Amino acid sequence: MSKILLEETKKDLRRLRLNDMADGISEAIEKAGQNKLGYLEFIASLVKKQVKAVNARSLDRRIKKACFPEWLTFESFDWNFQPGLNVEYVKDLAGLSFIADRKPVLILGKTGTGKTHIATAFGIKACEYGYRVAFYTAQDLLRRLDKTLSHDTTFELISYLVRLDLLIIDALGFIRPKREYASLLFDLVNACRNRVTLIVTSNISFEEWGQIMGNPSITNAIVDRLIDRSCIINIREGISYRTHGPNAPKNSK
Repeated sequence: MSKILLEETKKDLRRLRLNDMADGISEAIEKAGQNKLGYLEFIASLVKKQVKAVNARSLDRRIKKACFPEWLTFESFDWNFQPGLNVEYVKDLAGLSFIADRKPVLILGKTGTGKTHIATAFGIKACEYGYRVAFYTAQDLLRRLDKTLSHDTTFELISYLVRLDLLIIDALGFIRPKREYASLLFDLVNACRNRVTLIVTSNISFEEWGQIMGNPSITNAIVDRLIDRSCIINIREGISYRTHGPNAPKNSK
């Protein structure tokens, strides 16, 4: 094997921005000789290395851009802990057909029952499937929307959000009420309808949403749009993992 030709090939690959192929070509040539690979098999193995690396970087960018609070996946979820959870239903939804169908997913349950974990696991899996995802707490998202009012840029932010495939709104119930929030959330939900899949988690009932948002009539319209065609994961009868899980303080069990 000519070292000069090898180095020239590496330089050419880097000029084409095929850096992973350039980095792996020496090892690929050695393996090809050991395994007596044909020309096509050799090229295919080298191309697959580049594709795999590109896909890994793309996934990393999607996950970072989504801004998940933690790395929470279905693999790390304790399926046996929560007696109030319909495990089969959640695992069926994990196929993510609801994203293609633009169906909202509402995850309802008391604090500590695993709502954020399930929502994040859906989001991470969606990133692995190539979907564009964003994760916000309800308070942070409403605060951002409210801030746009002073600059008249609400339309721009909502336009950005409706270009996503999946928008996760976590902890609707833990918000500091503000008069504009109900209308802003209605505008967002209305804009996302049949365009962006929403996952919303909440520790309070639909009836209490109106009290929290400060405008029951607008909140009812929001609920009506979210419930339409929605998938509901109801673990309101569940127990808190934080107070009754394996790492909970002994006196709380």
